[in-house]
Amino acid sequence: MLCWRGYADFARALESYQAAGLFELFGEAMVFFQDADAEAAALAARFGLDWRGSAENLGILGGFKAMASAMESELLLLLENDLPLVEDREETARQIELATRLLLSGQAQVVRLRSVREPGQKFDTRAKYARYHGEGMLPLLRRSLRPGKAKRLAGSAVYVHEQADRHHRGLIDRSDEGTYLVSAAALPWTNQSIMLRRDFFLERILAHAEAHPSRRRVNGHPDIEKEWNGPVWRRSGWKIGVPSGLFTHERTDRA
Repeated sequence: MLCWRGYADFARALESYQAAGLFELFGEAMVFFQDADAEAAALAARFGLDWRGSAENLGILGGFKAMASAMESELLLLLENDLPLVEDREETARQIELATRLLLSGQAQVVRLRSVREPGQKFDTRAKYARYHGEGMLPLLRRSLRPGKAKRLAGSAVYVHEQADRHHRGLIDRSDEGTYLVSAAALPWTNQSIMLRRDFFLERILAHAEAHPSRRRVNGHPDIEKEWNGPVWRRSGWKIGVPSGLFTHERTDRA
């Protein structure tokens, strides 16, 4: 879990994790605090969590790298401080176990766990999809004029259609258990609420992001998404697992 300020939101998220038994499903649970202070240490102690920290904000890439480097687990669930859990204990365990099987079997390189039913704030995926794949002449015209853009948005069908694989065959498949497996050609990298192998994250995702920094920054720092959402990602051949999801996005503390 990566946290930069926003302690009130983080406390609410941690309470939801405890209620759903999330920590019980993992061998390690660690928080990395940016701009760590006494309040951060007290919050970690309140929930019995191991923590690391930096005296300054390292950014999303730097913070996740420091956290992942300090951990030992083969698989990582990456969370930020404003991502409460919206499912019960049984469903949480089911989806974490499912994501584990998808990753260890190699069926998926990344599993998205943002809730399809309750994605929360700053989720414009459905609107972007509708511009190119909705009904009517305008989406049809956009698909005709910008087929590459339409393909890049096709994977977002998993957040719109109940049988998304029937709408975009070849880009969206299903695992043996029925979970969507989406081509990286049709669904971008995201930092939010994902599971993946620790070695893949450190040696492929972060190494590439550091070697190819984007000019666009978040609070002056690389954020991984801008470094990865380009041709290299789309041509990787990787698959993204998309089950129904566990986490929403809810930020109320902007301090």
